[in-house]
Amino acid sequence: MEKFNQKQSCPYSNAMELIGGKWKILIIGRIYENKKIRFNELKKTVTNISSQVLVRKLDEMRKDGLVVKIINKSQNVEYKLSEFGNSAIPIISALKKWSLGRKKEISKIVQLTK
Repeated sequence: MEKFNQKQSCPYSNAMELIGGKWKILIIGRIYENKKIRFNELKKTVTNISSQVLVRKLDEMRKDGLVVKIINKSQNVEYKLSEFGNSAIPIISALKKWSLGRKKEISKIVQLTK
């Protein structure tokens, strides 16, 4: 009998594995807002992220099928969301709406934990 794997059966864990962490939701949101975005522009809009971390996160998200890397004729690299990545937008938008609606409460909590 196959050993029960809780992680595989937990939809919350599975979703957080793909889009969780400090940067991924923010990166997805910024790409979505811009439709397509070049690496340097993305780095400017995702503040306080190092180039190395951004490269690593984009690579992870590309391997997971969330992001598509496009190399133009002029060798410029752009990123856009895949169809799968776009399917996460309603969730990310709801999170943003909740955060904006609870801005005072969240700000107090975030300030206390810093």
